[in-house]
Amino acid sequence: MHSVVASILSSLLSFQQRGPIPERYVVAYSGGCDSHALLFALNELRHLRPKQLSCSDIVAIHVNHGLQAESDVWQQHCAAVCNELSIDIISIRLELTIPKGESLEAYAREARYQAIRERLQEGDMLLLAQHQDDQAETVLLQALRGSGVKGLAAMPEIIETGATWQARPMLLLCQDQIEEYAKSLSSSWIDDPSNGDLRFDRNYLRHQVIPEIKKRWPSMSETLSRVASHQADADQLLTELALSDWQSCRPNDRYQLDTVKMAQLSELRQKNLLRFWIGEQCGFPVPDAASCQRILDQVIMAGPNADPELRWADVVLRRYRGVLYIEKYYVEDNQWQQSWDFSTPLILPGGDTLQAQSVEGQGLSLPAEQSRVSVRFRQGGEKCQLPGRRHRHELKKLLQEWGVPPWQRDRIPLICIDDQVAQVVGYSLCEPFIARAGQIGHEICIKE
Repeated sequence: MHSVVASILSSLLSFQQRGPIPERYVVAYSGGCDSHALLFALNELRHLRPKQLSCSDIVAIHVNHGLQAESDVWQQHCAAVCNELSIDIISIRLELTIPKGESLEAYAREARYQAIRERLQEGDMLLLAQHQDDQAETVLLQALRGSGVKGLAAMPEIIETGATWQARPMLLLCQDQIEEYAKSLSSSWIDDPSNGDLRFDRNYLRHQVIPEIKKRWPSMSETLSRVASHQADADQLLTELALSDWQSCRPNDRYQLDTVKMAQLSELRQKNLLRFWIGEQCGFPVPDAASCQRILDQVIMAGPNADPELRWADVVLRRYRGVLYIEKYYVEDNQWQQSWDFSTPLILPGGDTLQAQSVEGQGLSLPAEQSRVSVRFRQGGEKCQLPGRRHRHELKKLLQEWGVPPWQRDRIPLICIDDQVAQVVGYSLCEPFIARAGQIGHEICIKE
């Protein structure tokens, strides 16, 4: 068995110890030297070591970006190779329009991964062909961009992505080893001329910078790969610390943080917590170092009577009554109004959805057939009689009483029956629209 194949088998066996045995190995197959070697190694292993490999179902997936004149020829070549190996191939053709100001390299890469992710099935393990020299390039690029621990950790060997896994079984192999194995195969690979285009940062490093470094430090790739491994360990420790701090500082809503409890942490732990909360827990773009500092100085530390807020990307962060709130920023439309019969979900401005479920003896009572039911937002002057109270109260004062942050008050859905507020969704029903014993009502909730 070739040393490259043995190394890939060792990595795959290691991956099996960290998670479930995959239903399928899905090889991201560009047809280039590295993915070509990976595909042939997998094919060899499924015949020579099927019990060790455990999963013999191998699928290739090829993305045709349509950016090169030879793109269709490459797609046909990949299909022919897979046919030769009796491996199924999924071919995807993209129609890319690169937005002005976007990096072609980054935009095409994200489009490629998105297309691949959409075709993965539960239990799949996506295998990527990056190797040790790719890892070294990534560490250098991240360092030149001023990245922190997470960026310098570069590419993880294996990561769980929902119901699938993404793995790189060749990170311990260098380019020369892989190319030597690929040359021993009966089939040829594709040489993409764009890999020599020095306009791209990675190509410039690969062809102009790294060869000069290796003249002085021949083991550069192996050394920088160790750097990535050390940084990955440090990132894991920081994540565990942030998780502990988040559990101590979070209220009931994951989109909120208690600033009073945060103040008990050192400034470094506060920044670490903010990055973890915003990126890992809320799924928003993580602000850069300068923005993190502004969150501490201008939002958390603002005076008690201030209404601070900070925006970046399409995200807005605010503070109210000692709590940080984060959400996607959008322009509100207070004039929006929509009829609704409860039979199907209703999509609200901003993307949330109203859903209704029929129940007996609780929830919103059904209006008379001639009544008009609509959903709208607060415009001013609305009133609601809360259950157990004798009089109607201005909705404005009720929202203050409930501690609703000011910016959320005009986006709470109001269920209106004949223009009278019947329910403030998420907060209270209003008399006389509450279902009694024996009546059929509707429980209404908001789904993100």
